[in-house]
Amino acid sequence: DRVLATELGHRLVEEPAGRDSLPIAVTAHDTLFLRRLMARDSANTVWLRGVVAHHGWPGKRLVGDTGAEAAFLLLQHSPDTAFQAAMLPRLWAATRSGDLPAAQVAMLDDRVAVHSGRPQTYGSSFAVRDSCLTPDRIRDPAHVDARRAKVGLPSMAEYGKMLGEMYKMPVSLSGPCHRR
Repeated sequence: DRVLATELGHRLVEEPAGRDSLPIAVTAHDTLFLRRLMARDSANTVWLRGVVAHHGWPGKRLVGDTGAEAAFLLLQHSPDTAFQAAMLPRLWAATRSGDLPAAQVAMLDDRVAVHSGRPQTYGSSFAVRDSCLTPDRIRDPAHVDARRAKVGLPSMAEYGKMLGEMYKMPVSLSGPCHRR
């Protein structure tokens, strides 16, 4: 569906522009920026719900790689965790048919778990605590790297390093940060 793929592509172009500035906006307490970002996320959620109701999940076969990536990002950034949770079975099914990368769904699965007060499975959700990025609670942390490898995610050590470089913050994978 070229029309749908084009619309998703436009939304994908808009998405990173706001997300790149998010850490700066949070640090600066830029509530106007945050309200605009939340309003866009809410509008995208309403739009994506309609797409899913009409077409089903817009995976690679329907909208190509770029469109499928955009659809996933819109869902991942949705403020509607009930919608995200409701979509998880469809998304896991899409991974089995090759229509969506398992790593993406694992990250959303973690986000839904954390927002629901449960420990995450894959260790992809982090929070800033005492000016340091630390993972949210992880179910069976001793085996998290094996689960991550199974869905195509890097090890926790590699992921932590990547997050630290991206957000220019210290990262601790095991407890509070120790500053030098």
